[in-house]
Amino acid sequence: MADLYLARHGQTELNVQNILQGWHDSPLTVRGREQALATRAAFEARGISFDHAYSSPLGRARCTAELIVGEGRSIELVDDLREWHLGSLEGTSNREMPAQPWGDYPVAFGGESEGELRARMVATLSRIMARPQHDCVLAVSHGSACQEFLEYVVGGGEQPDNGAVLHFSYCDGAFSLLDW
Repeated sequence: MADLYLARHGQTELNVQNILQGWHDSPLTVRGREQALATRAAFEARGISFDHAYSSPLGRARCTAELIVGEGRSIELVDDLREWHLGSLEGTSNREMPAQPWGDYPVAFGGESEGELRARMVATLSRIMARPQHDCVLAVSHGSACQEFLEYVVGGGEQPDNGAVLHFSYCDGAFSLLDW
């Protein structure tokens, strides 16, 4: 059995402004950096060290991953850990969006469907965890991406807060949610 720790990036400037980011990027706020460092401290307090660390290539996730694992540790950037691609909705106010679930709503704006995001996250994390010597893995991604993976594993769940970590076990191609 292996452990996957799936983290959402820390708070960003656009999170504070209620702007949809998607594949657009925004730097971490001071609070976002503090969230990542608190996650690092929690892992250290529990004696958890990672064999491998992965991150979305978007700066907010990459910076969060770097703060969690510390200097000198390699982090593999994986395009498919990116956030939900929302097309031309990116950069607009999230207050104007319909209530979730959005389903295929972003497709009309050049984005991907909810099902496409879920399939992308499941395939990517399954591929990562099936690699040899991946016993304790950190993957840093985004709110909707984490939520869709959680939906796949447990059949539901809310979008995790900025800086939150979801802990899963992986055995024989199957994931289970564990406590964090």
